[in-house]
Amino acid sequence: MKPIWDKLEAMHVRTVVGTASWEDSEPEQGKFDFRLVDAQMAEARKRNMRLVLIWFGAFKNAASTYAPGWVRNDPRHYPRAIASAALKEAFTYKGTMPKPVLSVFSPELLDADRTAFAALMKHLAAVDTDHRVIMVQVNNETGMLRDSRDRSALAEAAWKQPVPTALLKFLAENRATLKPELEALWTRQGRKTAGTWAQVFGTDWQADEVFMAWHFARYMNALAVAGKRELALPMYANGWLGPQEGQPEAGQYPSGGPARRVLDVWRAAAPALDMLSPDIYAPNVKDVLADYDHAGNPLFVPEAQFRTGDIFWALGQHRAIGYSVFGIEDGRPDSQLAQAYAELSGMDEVITRAQAEGRIAGVLLDDGQSSVIRPAVIKLGGYTITVQETMGLLRQMLLDVGLQAPPPPQPLPSETEGPLARPAPGDGRAFGLIIAEGNDTFLIVGKGFTADFAKGQALAEIDRVEEGHFTAQGWKAGRAINGDERLNVIPTDRIGTVRIRLLAPK
Repeated sequence: MKPIWDKLEAMHVRTVVGTASWEDSEPEQGKFDFRLVDAQMAEARKRNMRLVLIWFGAFKNAASTYAPGWVRNDPRHYPRAIASAALKEAFTYKGTMPKPVLSVFSPELLDADRTAFAALMKHLAAVDTDHRVIMVQVNNETGMLRDSRDRSALAEAAWKQPVPTALLKFLAENRATLKPELEALWTRQGRKTAGTWAQVFGTDWQADEVFMAWHFARYMNALAVAGKRELALPMYANGWLGPQEGQPEAGQYPSGGPARRVLDVWRAAAPALDMLSPDIYAPNVKDVLADYDHAGNPLFVPEAQFRTGDIFWALGQHRAIGYSVFGIEDGRPDSQLAQAYAELSGMDEVITRAQAEGRIAGVLLDDGQSSVIRPAVIKLGGYTITVQETMGLLRQMLLDVGLQAPPPPQPLPSETEGPLARPAPGDGRAFGLIIAEGNDTFLIVGKGFTADFAKGQALAEIDRVEEGHFTAQGWKAGRAINGDERLNVIPTDRIGTVRIRLLAPK
């Protein structure tokens, strides 16, 4: 991390998602060493950054590679999960050495993981006196691959037990807001209020996923409860998405993790978790964000691709509290993402107040290279706002008067750098936030779109436009925009912020 901290600061990153590994924290049973956590806090403190810590405990990406050797080498006390189905596992190849997968049904494993996690939280309570660590993730992308449920002896015994009354009561009391897949699964079996897992949910992969979700969620809830006894920080679990293309059934994606179909099972089983958070590597970002903006679940995205526009949509449409790009250390200090962080860095209070009061909207239009203009219509602050992609409008206006349209823009440079970094072109879409401030005034931050304001059928008139940005002291005005510059008030080549005051139609 040492060469990375200054780079993150140059990118205007203010909260870093760091890690605490069980194997490093407890290399010998009962002997704890949190020096690597202390080092992260020290570097964050130098730069006035905050930390979100991931607890890499017994489960990381549906495997147990971060469990200490003394755990993995003791199968009598810490038995392995058993997969009987021949489902192909993602990110593997023929002849690869197997990854260890411990059984979530082991009470000894839960006790050991919980003890180590509680020790971490107790350590933070003692040393983190200025609150560098603001949130903790409990394990990582939990669930089971290669089968829809664990077939070990402990798991088979649990499968034959009655479905917990707490889950059935939750389903009955929250039926109106259940995810449709879960409600349909329960209805398929007659919405039973008692019975074994097979009797209540069936015997296919969908039933197995519910069973595994309950037990993984109860495990993570136990860690969260123990951790919060030591230090009551917000805690969350993150999820590998599924079903998704190429992974249509549980077991191809981790069965039992906080995936879309079983979010309500996690809600019932893990009340000590404050959030269930999606890791987004799929192209259908809007759908995923809508899936997890569910039944009061606060939206935080702990892993995502370098696609800057997605951040603005999450903030504006789903009241997201944070959005973390995976592999941020590969980002360029002059990247589009860094521009976005710079523009947003002084707007915390502005954005959160607008989210709480329903005065904010996100903009995310189709790719700017498209020849088709796809407007979006937003109702905000008493106005109807028609949002269109600026370059498409300019091309059409030039063609309308017989002038040649400009050529399509060139692809944006990669957001990443370095020999091992995967290329990630900048986001060519039009995106941003619109915030109603009251008194016919709006803040707009973003790039590449034009916004026209109307009340009823009558268009408003622009009274004044000024560029600017936010600092700790508030709005700092720049140029007043008028004349030809009003053809594209919001920049097309960079991310910028403007304040627009309107004359409402009479």
